Amino acid sequence: MRLFAAASGLLAVGAAVALAGCGVAPTSVSKPVSVSKPVSVSAGHTAGPASPRAALSHEQRAVADANAILASFAVPPGARKLPAAPTVGGGVLKQPEQLPSTPDLVDKSGWWLAVGAPRQVLGWEVAHLPRRFSGGGGGYGSSTFGFGAVTTWFDVFSLPAIPAVLDSRQLIVEVVADGGKTAIRVDSQVTWLPARPAGEMVPSAVRAVTVSEYLGWNVDRRPPKPVTITDPAKVRALAALIDGLPMPPRFGIIAESCPDGNGSDLTLAFSARLGGPALAVATVALSGCPGVDFTIGGKQQPALGATSALGTQILTIAGLPWKTRYPWNLPS
Repeated sequence: MRLFAAASGLLAVGAAVALAGCGVAPTSVSKPVSVSKPVSVSAGHTAGPASPRAALSHEQRAVADANAILASFAVPPGARKLPAAPTVGGGVLKQPEQLPSTPDLVDKSGWWLAVGAPRQVLGWEVAHLPRRFSGGGGGYGSSTFGFGAVTTWFDVFSLPAIPAVLDSRQLIVEVVADGGKTAIRVDSQVTWLPARPAGEMVPSAVRAVTVSEYLGWNVDRRPPKPVTITDPAKVRALAALIDGLPMPPRFGIIAESCPDGNGSDLTLAFSARLGGPALAVATVALSGCPGVDFTIGGKQQPALGATSALGTQILTIAGLPWKTRYPWNLPS
């Protein structure tokens, strides 16, 4: 059984941003926990650095990005690439050190045999990995094999998320002593966000939007009166803001910690004309976990990801001097 002592923040996958910098982030699990099967990537497929390409699906961009990240691994001098996981430690490098628990995952792996001690090899990698990567934690684990224990060390390196497309992008390097040398397993892991279907967007027929605010529970103060906006540019901008919000990641289990909240929110009711019925309604949380409840024609749609700045963005576009933070709904 492997025991792990990970650095602070190790098991959170690229958080923040994920969804545009906040909200829900993929939760990592240490091996050998079973998760949904990740997308397989053929060994012969290569791609350059990921860049916005409208023709590619989110999954295709994740595949291309995973290949580019794996190619970024700085191979130590004299290291030899292996065709498969080595048998050292009973095959301790056959599985990745950690996996985000979401089915929307690409995991591409490679193995090398290098000269030097494990921690020396890891230190070399830290010093020579491209600077666009930031450290995301690390640790060690111990496995019982035969009549002794096998110790592995690992480091996690991250790239920024691509809002509403790629939720997390990581390079994981794990090492273990193999005789007088060091065996290395490298994983590039990219998780993508599901694309929003066209039918789950604000209808194109909207020409007005009514903005209202709820101040939350146990608040002895009246909220501002709702305001209806008909300026075409503002209506389009507010609709585009909601349409640009990402779908949340798909998880088997979601472990999430939220600040205290009192239910305060902003509501945007989109209609085809002044005084007409709402075609779509977006309710934006102002306290607790950021997020948006969304309905079209009264039918509930999947919740949308958001950042804590979304309320301020809405009021700025609408030109309303309301507050989105009060003493009673500030995060704890």
